[in-house]
Amino acid sequence: MVAPEEKVKVLMEWESPERPYTKRGKTYFKNLFTLLVILAVVAVFFKEFILAGVLGAVGFLKWALGTNPPRTGRHMITSVGINSHGHEYSWDQLKDFWFGKADGLDVLHIDTKSMYPGRIYMLLSGADKREISNLLSEHLPFRRKVREDFIEKISAKVSRRFPLE
Repeated sequence: MVAPEEKVKVLMEWESPERPYTKRGKTYFKNLFTLLVILAVVAVFFKEFILAGVLGAVGFLKWALGTNPPRTGRHMITSVGINSHGHEYSWDQLKDFWFGKADGLDVLHIDTKSMYPGRIYMLLSGADKREISNLLSEHLPFRRKVREDFIEKISAKVSRRFPLE
């Protein structure tokens, strides 16, 4: 961490929503729950009760996140690391960074060396991408080619094949 005599200097700071948010209509939820009920019935038919429960939990989570707008959080790049939503990460805890998109919004991705959280997501909400990149490049490598993990690939394919709206 930071030595007590070392003064922490805030290099850049911005506020953004905690997560991407799109207001969903009744059609979206009707289609989502119809699909999940069909999958849950198939799971029960094959006596996969835990899978049916997980599908119910996923449906509830999608409904809860889709009907409640996110809170606003504060992000800071400091002389000793990153502070996001009140959690501090020193430079030696971080691996690399890159920019991506989520629901049409710019997102800063920072991988951590530890298993938890593994990756930090920060919505930019108008923050200057070039300035952030310049500040982070002094301490972390910039990843040009993004590796999608298995879950991200499956999620993208399912979303393209089964649009709910």
